[in-house]
This record gives sequence, C-alpha cells and structure tokens, in this order.
Amino acid sequence: MPWTLSADPEAYAARVWDLLAARPVRHTIALSILGMARKGHRWSEEPMLFGWYEEDGGVSGAVFHTPPYELGLGVLPAAATEPLVEALRAARHPVAGVSGAGPATERFAAAWSTATGARASTALRLCLHELGSLQPPDPAPAGRGRPAEERDLALAVGWYGAFQAETRSPGGGDAEAMARERIADGRLWLWEAGEGDPAALAGRTAASVGVARIAPVYTPPEHRRRGYGAAVTAACTADALARGDAQVVLFTDTANPTANAIYRQLGFRPVDEERVVRFEPAG
Repeated sequence: MPWTLSADPEAYAARVWDLLAARPVRHTIALSILGMARKGHRWSEEPMLFGWYEEDGGVSGAVFHTPPYELGLGVLPAAATEPLVEALRAARHPVAGVSGAGPATERFAAAWSTATGARASTALRLCLHELGSLQPPDPAPAGRGRPAEERDLALAVGWYGAFQAETRSPGGGDAEAMARERIADGRLWLWEAGEGDPAALAGRTAASVGVARIAPVYTPPEHRRRGYGAAVTAACTADALARGDAQVVLFTDTANPTANAIYRQLGFRPVDEERVVRFEPAG
C-alpha cells in the first residue's frame, strides 16, 4: 500500500518533516504534536499511530493519531483518501473521529462512513488565525500580565481542566507535566487583576519552524467580560514575538462570535478552516 503506518515518531519525522515544514502555519498542530511526541510526551496509554503516503518517490501525505484525540489529517491529498481508509482498516486501527482542514476531513469522513457504515457528525468547526500586527487592548483592563511561576502550578492545572471541560475537549496527557513545561519555559502567562489575583490564563506551544500557537486561553466565569482574556492573550503573544517567534497563530470556535471578534481586534486574521468530525458505529 502507498500508506505506511508506524508507532515510531522518529520514523514519521524522517519522512514527513519537509512536507509539514513547507507550510508551518497550516500545519501548526501536526508539527507541535510531532515535536512533543519526539520528546516522549504521551496523551494516553493507548498506542500512537503515524502514517505517510508515498507516490512516485515522494511523500505527499501525513496523518497522526494520538488517542484520546481524533485522527489528525496533517496532509491528505484527495487521491490518498480511500487508500488511507483501506490501510487503517487493514491494520484494524479504530477511528472514533477525525480532524483537519475542512475539505480533507469531509472527504475522509465520507469514505470512512461508506466503508464502515459509521455515522459521521460534525462536532466542531474551527478557524485558524494568523497574527498580522499585534494590537493590544487600549485601554488595557486593570492589572498586569506576567509569566506564570512554580507557585501558580496548581491554579494552572485546575484551569486547564476547566478549559477542557468547557470546550468538551477529550483532554489527554498529563496536564501538570504540560503546565510545568510551559511555566519552566516562560510560555504560560497570567493576567493579574487590580488586587493582584490571577484572573485569566494564556499559554502557547513551543515554536515549530518559527510558528507558536496560543493555546489554551481561559478566564474563569467570575472574571469574564472585563477584557482579561484579550489582555493575557496579547501579553503572551507579545512575549513570543519578543523571543523571536516569527509567527503566532491560534484557533477559534466559529460558533463563538464574541471570541472571534476579540482576536481579530488583537490583530489576528482568519486564514483557514479546521473541522472535527466524530463517528458513531453502525447499528
């Protein structure tokens, strides 16, 4: 088969890196997942799976599956869609959902449903935004932004969990380990309100090919509608730029017009669509 499936992130990286790195903004998730997997990060006890598509001596497709998350379509040419379904079924690899660029996700969902009888439904529509010129809130809300510190670890872990619950994310991985890593590298920021109490959080991934992704952004309900989320996002973004990251991106839920408007006011512009589709078994 033209698809090769492997549990080895190093073998995957050796074959797909140039393909993904050619468009680092579009492939921000695929690149950051690959970077974390190569460092030993695991999202669950279930085995990971990586795949690449070769035709005429070149690699033109790349997918990854890090349970409990959906199958990620890094790059999926139209002609490679049905062969991917065949390869996954031959490997008896379960697919409960799929995510990626809108058209590719639609093609895969249709092919998977046809082959398995599973019912597909869109769970989430996302918009990928790329920063143009950062425009921090003016006036800024009361308080200040600062990098999170070791003393903030418990708060950060709790807010990570609240964010996952509110966004219906499957979670996965060790939230404490992820928070520790971002705190140690200065990539987790808090906004302190007027009394000095943390009121919002924004983190970001390590840059891959010069692109850092803001995620997550969380403001507890009692602190919302005061501008803290926008302010801490701007602070975290400004820090990324100051440290040499060439581009900063983020995803928004297209069903949340308020958040979309806020990020565009900060200088982020929409560049692409992402979709999450989940499957229900036939019968």
